[in-house]
This record gives sequence, structure tokens and C-alpha cells, in this order.
Amino acid sequence: MAKPNPFLALSSAAMALPAFAAPQPVETIVAIKATTYQEEDVPQRDVLAGSDERYKIDIGQFRLLTPVGEKWSLGVDVAYETMSGASPWGTIMGADGEASLIMSGATIRDKRTEVSLTATHHGESRSISVGLTSSDEDDYEARAVAISGEWEMNNKLSTLSLGVSYSNDDIEPTDALSFGRVQREEKKSRSLSAGWAQVLNKNSVLHVGLDVTDHDGYLSDPYKLRDVRPDEKLEWALSLKYRRYFDNQNAALHLDYRYYDDDWGINSHTFHTGWHQNFGDNVRVVPNVRYYSQNEADFYRGTDDFGLATSVNQSSDFRLSGYGAYTMGVKLIYSALQWDVSLSLDRYISDKSYGHDASDQSHPALLSFNMTSVGLNFRF
Repeated sequence: MAKPNPFLALSSAAMALPAFAAPQPVETIVAIKATTYQEEDVPQRDVLAGSDERYKIDIGQFRLLTPVGEKWSLGVDVAYETMSGASPWGTIMGADGEASLIMSGATIRDKRTEVSLTATHHGESRSISVGLTSSDEDDYEARAVAISGEWEMNNKLSTLSLGVSYSNDDIEPTDALSFGRVQREEKKSRSLSAGWAQVLNKNSVLHVGLDVTDHDGYLSDPYKLRDVRPDEKLEWALSLKYRRYFDNQNAALHLDYRYYDDDWGINSHTFHTGWHQNFGDNVRVVPNVRYYSQNEADFYRGTDDFGLATSVNQSSDFRLSGYGAYTMGVKLIYSALQWDVSLSLDRYISDKSYGHDASDQSHPALLSFNMTSVGLNFRF
């Protein structure tokens, strides 16, 4: 089933809305990237049953962006990932009064393929894009369509961005009859996006964005022993992005903030900063830090309550708990005339004590992971 993936979640083409206006490309760009994502194992003392081994995900990505005629461009994105490891099925109270995990076996293996096509028509001061995305794995299929537009104003000092998208997902859990899982369910999502980018001066740009998404259908996790969530969810997010170039340092500062809120009772804050330091004409080093914090959902429980009726909303999913997380990373880029290569390393740690409104009890499934990516771009 589709597992939230920090790498692909940030690079999904289906819901993407460009931060700043993009003119028609004047050359063809071919990009490939390989990423390894490795979660740290759960401490054995926190596992009551199942494997303590967590997920390892290997991701390959391909991108083609090319001009077509005088006013069109075409983008093709392909992602393929393989996944293995164990995931939490449930959380119960141990004999010591602490929460313990019931994990799946370590034999879970899955693969996913995602393909996106985006056609863009470029005018003198605007562009309109239409995108189609298809994602397939053993137990999950998703289809999405997105339309977005950008309009430059005020002598190209301002850019308005608008977007709308729709996705339909089919869920067919494996071993449904053996474990009493739902056999087939569906969920739908609709999203609206708006953004405004403003050039403040020759060295500074500010972007403000608003996203609203509505989900309905089956929103529970079919692989949990007891996971009952509302069949509707409305969420919105406000984002701020600031870019400042420093001439005397030959470097740029990136500052991002995002506030998220939904009607499940969750709100979150995300702060991200990166320093893009150039060395000569070919080398760039980008250290960056990201902080994330959220409170728990209204129906979150630290341990599963099997005494409640199955019609009562409850979930012990750690992603619905109150916690915080830090990501520290560095990216190295070497650029030549018609190609560039990049290497990025990221370390993620999470804990309830890092959050602004933590749950009463720390969830034993909270993650730590390492992620490494290597990318190569060609221009011709």
C-alpha cells in the first residue's frame, strides 16, 4: 500500500505547483536520480510481536523536459521504487505500562511505478499546464489530473499561480480474507492551489502560497489491527518562501515556512532553511535544516482499544500523534556547461519531546532514517 515517503512526497508531480514562473525551456533536459531511504530498526524491547526491522526503500527517477515547437513544452517523469521491511500493525500496553508494538513480519516486499506527463503552453506573459499521473503498486492504484496556470504582471515583478487537481485511488489490500481486511475500497481527493511571487529588489523574492485539499472515501489504514478514521478530511496549508542572494558572499539564503491545519484536529509547523554557497563557477554546497512539529489527531490513541465498537474512530498510527522532527542535510553540486551532478545526504530524527504540543506518551514507532541521493542532469 502507498506508504508516505519523505522523498517522493516532496517531488510528486500530481499536486505540484511551481513557486515561481517558468518560461519555455530553450533546451532539452534529461535528469536521472537514485535514492536510498533506510529507516532505523525499532528497539527490540519495544516490539511485542513481529520483526523489529523497518523499511528500506530504493528509488529511481527519470525526468525529461523538452521544448515542442515555439510555444509548447513537454515533461515526462517516471519513478520506480522497491520497498522491503516491516511496519507497525498495532500498539498495545505492555506489562511494564509502556506501549509496545505489534509489527508485521520482515517479509513485506512491494514495488511502485509512477508516471507523469505534463504539457505546457507558454504565452508572452503566462503559461498553462495540464498534467496526468498514474501510480501503481501491488495493492494500490492512483490516477490524477492537474491543471495549473501562471501569469506575470507588473513588468514581470509579480507572478500569480493557480492550480486545481483531482485524484482517484483504488485500494485492494493483500491477504484481505486471511486477516479480515477490507477487500476493495476507494478514495478521492480534490485540491486547489494559489500563489503569489513578488520580486522585492534585485536580490530578493518572496512567495506566498495557499493549498486546500478535500479527501473522501476510505481513509483508514487496512493493515492496522484496529484503525478507524473519518471518511472525510478537509485540510489547508499556508506557505511562505523567501529567497535572498548575497553578492559579496556569492551565496543565497532560502527560508521556508508552512502552516498546516485539518478537521481531524491536527495542525503543524514546518521551518526549513538552506544556504546555497557557490565556490567559483562550478561548485555549490547547500547545508540545510528542517524542523517539523504537529499535535495529535482528535481520535488518536496511544494504544489500541479493542473494547470500542468498530464504528468509533480511533487510531494508534504514530503519524497521527503529537511529535516533532529534525532533518539535517547537505547537498553538493558540480555544474559543467551541459551537465551537472549532485550528491545529497539527509538525517531525520523524531521524538515527542521535539513537538510543540506532544502526546502524553511517546510512540515507540517514531522514526529515524538516513537518505542518500545521487543525481545527474544533461542539457542539450
